[in-house]
Amino acid sequence: MKVIDGKVVMDLREKRCLFTRFMADLITWVDAHPGWELAFGEGYVAQTDAANGDYDGPHKQGGAHYTGLGHDMILYVNGDWITDSGHPVWTVIGVRGEGRHELCRWGGRFASPDANHFSFEWEGVR
Repeated sequence: MKVIDGKVVMDLREKRCLFTRFMADLITWVDAHPGWELAFGEGYVAQTDAANGDYDGPHKQGGAHYTGLGHDMILYVNGDWITDSGHPVWTVIGVRGEGRHELCRWGGRFASPDANHFSFEWEGVR
């Protein structure tokens, strides 16, 4: 990390590693809540989606999944897979994530809510 004009500046490698530690912390926090479980959904897709240039996958072109700074999670509550972005447990987890790091972006705040999405901002992309 570098400090430029009093601000900490990270390169992509540093930010990816920090994001990975952030997600581990979030998963551990969720695991401490009886009945709540998180599993990995889609993460880094730059080598699969858009490999042929057509961006045919489910992720926004140029979004955080392409830099390794975005990950979709799967939520289970008491064994049930929660697919509803409006489920209150997603809100609790999303708010916790946002509050744990200034770079964190939670998809529940997007114009089209995507509550299972967590990312770190990179060059204005979330």
